[in-house]
Amino acid sequence: MTSYRAAMELCARFIDNHQGEKITALELAEMTGYSLYHFCHVFRAYFDMPVGEYIRCFALQKAALEILKGKPITEAALDSGFSTPAGFSKAFRRQFGMSATEYRRHFKGRSIDTMEPKLVKKEAFSALGCYIPPKDGKNVDILESGAYWCGVDFKDYAKYHVDSSVSGEIGAWMHPDDVSGDLRYFFGYVSASEKAPDGLVQIEVPAAEFAVFDVPPVTHDIHGGEKLALEIRKTWKYIFREWLDRSEYVFDEGKMCFEFYHGRDTQICVPVKPKGKMH
Repeated sequence: MTSYRAAMELCARFIDNHQGEKITALELAEMTGYSLYHFCHVFRAYFDMPVGEYIRCFALQKAALEILKGKPITEAALDSGFSTPAGFSKAFRRQFGMSATEYRRHFKGRSIDTMEPKLVKKEAFSALGCYIPPKDGKNVDILESGAYWCGVDFKDYAKYHVDSSVSGEIGAWMHPDDVSGDLRYFFGYVSASEKAPDGLVQIEVPAAEFAVFDVPPVTHDIHGGEKLALEIRKTWKYIFREWLDRSEYVFDEGKMCFEFYHGRDTQICVPVKPKGKMH
């Protein structure tokens, strides 16, 4: 039997690959080798929502992306598995807080497939926060594990002052630990402090030229950031599987890439250098 994490990621991929088809919790349970009762409990604990709600939310996210690409709303509704446009309209408004027409008007041109970054030179800065070890030790797929803060119970970590995040917060997979070689996810806030308070660690982000990508905004995320986390992971995949291949830049491996959160804005910052400067 596979691990819970592997089983849930298998389910997520299956749901993605069979979008628009009728998928049942029983089908997913049989695919992972769990009883229906056990599977439903594991799924809810992992994704913070029941199977049916996850499938519906995922379908709506995908439909929203297709609508931004120009697909007619009625066609997007039917392709996403909704039997009637009225049912789709009601579910869409409940998830996004606006109609599909309003969503397209508001976010048109900001879909991932048309996303182009801003090139920004950033000075070195420090951040205070905590390290979050991955659940499966060294087995980390970073592109699948963006926004790793999502689902973490921070009661087990030191809290920082409520006003400390005014300059923004960052999330980043750090280079392997010098001793164990394990990756660690850092989450914390930008700070000019020279000393870390008790319970927090300090990291240094080196100066670099960054390709800065705006993550498409998500509204009414009532599931602990799960919808935002999905958008962040999509953006990471787009950057490393599509944008870098066709851009004039390469990933500067000697620097650090990170997620930047400031108010309602979310960005992914990737250090880059021109392809002509490989050394």
